[in-house]
Amino acid sequence: MSWRTNPLMLAARNVARALKLTDLIAAIGAGRGYEERYDRLFSNALRQGDCVWDIGANIGYYSSIFADRVGRDGSVHAFEPSPANFARLRAAIAGRAHIHARQLALGDAPASLPFEQGSDDLGATSRIVADAGETALLVPVQRGDTLVAEGELPQPNAIKVDVEGFEPEVFAGLGDILTSPALRLVGVEVHFRLLNERGHPDGAAQIEKLLTASGLDVSWPDFSHIVAIRR
Repeated sequence: MSWRTNPLMLAARNVARALKLTDLIAAIGAGRGYEERYDRLFSNALRQGDCVWDIGANIGYYSSIFADRVGRDGSVHAFEPSPANFARLRAAIAGRAHIHARQLALGDAPASLPFEQGSDDLGATSRIVADAGETALLVPVQRGDTLVAEGELPQPNAIKVDVEGFEPEVFAGLGDILTSPALRLVGVEVHFRLLNERGHPDGAAQIEKLLTASGLDVSWPDFSHIVAIRR
């Protein structure tokens, strides 16, 4: 457990969140390059020919960056369950044959789960929810390791996860993918508030523990991102 996932630190985060100070603290702690440091660290670790899974691809911003890094000998598999976001993703990657988009969420079991479209312009806060009421949009969910075992997808060399609090389910469904020597790199945006709301107050610590147990060296380039690298 790192100091970022220490129970006292998590309690302090909850207080800062209640006072609406988290963005300010993150900016001060990470400097003006908040998030850019994570983006750079992850992207620079990619290699030509890599297979990248972009889990929670949104409208394809990172998928396009990853595709540039891995080149035409590599591939990017972009997962985005939101129909609205997926339409924009498909438009963004048009003509790029080595980016493969799937209108699908990854999780710990095959299912159709309620989904809430984010109200922001980019739909970046879209997420799976416990109950979206009678008008709920249902999205398909599959396990990542099943897709590999059944030959639908290649084993990834790098995985990026940004799933608005659904991180525990995504990692549970990756199974042996995480321990495969082929997987060198994992990047995660950790949504502390949403993890707490979904009943995973120690979710960040569990993710950190799982990645470490899988043989990856875990670092926090800022207050809400993990980069894990197999040395």
